[in-house]
Amino acid sequence: METSSNSTDSNPQSCQPCPVRILVQTLTHLVPSDIPNTDRDPYNIKFFSMLDRICRYHWNCDFAPEIHRCASYGDDFAYNNRFCFFLIDYGTTSNDDDVPILCYEWTGQDLQDKPFPELLQSKDVQDELKDMPFTPRRREPRERPPVRDIVRGRLRRTQHIRDRDIEHLKQHPEDMEWLQRKLKPRLWAKLLDQIESQPRRKEEEQKMGIIYEPYRPSQHES
Repeated sequence: METSSNSTDSNPQSCQPCPVRILVQTLTHLVPSDIPNTDRDPYNIKFFSMLDRICRYHWNCDFAPEIHRCASYGDDFAYNNRFCFFLIDYGTTSNDDDVPILCYEWTGQDLQDKPFPELLQSKDVQDELKDMPFTPRRREPRERPPVRDIVRGRLRRTQHIRDRDIEHLKQHPEDMEWLQRKLKPRLWAKLLDQIESQPRRKEEEQKMGIIYEPYRPSQHES
């Protein structure tokens, strides 16, 4: 991530202790990318760049997964001019209903100085927040979505396709036909490029000693 300025405390302990939810609305093409060469991992770079910006604005510290909880919605960064939302929760409470929700809008340069409470008037936003309780709860295991749905979603979010899913597509031409019908031509071309470059990439990663952690479903796949 981009180096914090002298006025920004990277120590998460500088965060205030009061429980709070921070909800930010923006457009997909306005989400910042604070690390150059975004081809390496464009989705995560944008995702965590936005989280850092929010935390610096509100707490004067970078996003810290050990104390902050986060979620996103509509983060299909492969498309422009689409609404997307970032949610950061901090603290604990005995009653989720007592936790204030502070809403802001990211303009592409900074967060609006004044709150954006009208965001909470949207029924769609209210419904999504109900599905994301402030106090973490045990999530019931869900069946993994079809591979073709996972692949389409990852392409929309500018995420790389996992090797296990590429191998599945090689063995299931019917899923490739489905994706060709459903994807925009530029995303279809990206998929073909990833499939074609997979052997070369894996060979390079083996030479570099890169080892990936076991597969765990993301928030979009569970």
